[in-house]
Amino acid sequence: MSPVRRVLVGGTASGKKTVAAALAAEHGLTLLSMDSMKVYRGMDIGTDKPGAVTPSEQPFGLLDLVGHDERFSAGMWVQHAVAAVQASAAPVLFAGGTPLYLRLLLRGLFPGPPADHALRAELQARWDEQGEAALRAELARLDPEAEARLSPRDAKRVLRALEVVRLTGRTLTDWQREETRPPIAGRFLVAALRHDPEVHARRIEQRVQLMLERGLLEEVAALAAQAPFAPEPARAIGYHEALEHLAGRMDRPTMLETIARRTRKLVRKQRTFIGSHDQVRWVDVPPGTDPAAVTQRVAELLEL
Repeated sequence: MSPVRRVLVGGTASGKKTVAAALAAEHGLTLLSMDSMKVYRGMDIGTDKPGAVTPSEQPFGLLDLVGHDERFSAGMWVQHAVAAVQASAAPVLFAGGTPLYLRLLLRGLFPGPPADHALRAELQARWDEQGEAALRAELARLDPEAEARLSPRDAKRVLRALEVVRLTGRTLTDWQREETRPPIAGRFLVAALRHDPEVHARRIEQRVQLMLERGLLEEVAALAAQAPFAPEPARAIGYHEALEHLAGRMDRPTMLETIARRTRKLVRKQRTFIGSHDQVRWVDVPPGTDPAAVTQRVAELLEL
């Protein structure tokens, strides 16, 4: 019989950490983070990293894997995740909100070429000099399907799609059509937390205010003093805006509004991508719902 693999997902500020911690305490689970920004050491407050502010919180694995000045890829996360599952004597619960990591768990990583950092730097320089429109026009000519599904200003994925064509002569769309296999064998059960959009927007506003009260700006300043941020963490919600504010290019009200707006946009994207998987079962959380009831419903869906 295939082992059961459990995953708890949801948009940013949906309450995943609290529910996951309660499940782990009650059922003896090993918690593994499924968040692409929590892998960076020192990026604690802006990512609401478990244990960073409240040391007594339930510990998670797959945190603090690299420095904020280092590169990290989805393929590297898969390698760490596989190793963590193999090393755990207890059943594992993945918890997080990164849609790509959920896709990798459920479907696997398509067998494309590894990143070529020299080529990526060349393409990034062209993006900076020629602008987004020029490179998107090139991608539309080479891989129109990839270009059509990428969001505006998504430099990372536009450059990756161009990189794949340059390296292999095949489009990213063509590579992604190849059959893949989940990296961790088993029967996956996925529960997803969902709030009313207006309620979720208020939760996001509260999260942003709390980040600033806890010392986000001080955290970012200290990290920047140690070493420059790598491109991906430098674009992270909260960190990009804090860096802009500290550099004098964004005032505090604009910083707060921009963090909240980008987070709301991210949550909409998270909902769409999470809902695209057949395994996902939604758990709606109306205002005033008893947290214990939410935890119990998630436990039922995850067969705990």
